[in-house]
Amino acid sequence: MRASHRLLAALPLLLAASPAPPLMPGAWRETVVFALDSVNGSEELATHMAKTLPNPQPRDACLTAGDLRNPQNIFLAGAEQSCRFARFTMADGKIDAAGDCSDGRGQTMHVEGSGTYTATGYDFTFKGTGQTGKLVLAFRGRDSGRRIGVCTAF
Repeated sequence: MRASHRLLAALPLLLAASPAPPLMPGAWRETVVFALDSVNGSEELATHMAKTLPNPQPRDACLTAGDLRNPQNIFLAGAEQSCRFARFTMADGKIDAAGDCSDGRGQTMHVEGSGTYTATGYDFTFKGTGQTGKLVLAFRGRDSGRRIGVCTAF
């Protein structure tokens, strides 16, 4: 087999083994959705409370190359959340994370999750526990985002 044929035959393997490109700067749309599993240990109370939660709205943001140097800052950051990750790995198209988030008004949560990414999108599923006042919540959710173009005024 000639060298060029061997290279062509190996190309699919080389492409599969190549690392995923970093997230591209630009305009991104993120959607975070939650499902309550229990409130103070009660599934029934969680079902009742879930009916009162607002529908999640996508959040648009202009992400610069500087923003994306530390991509953990964009995960779960919508809805006025600030997260600190004890574990965060984003390599080879895979995401693995665990951390704590707060909204600055006394609501806190611990999350663990995993997902996948490409240069133009990510999909991260998570589960966790949280507390707001005297309510202890168990939940699961999904944070997904996609690049929607170049940055313009939103």
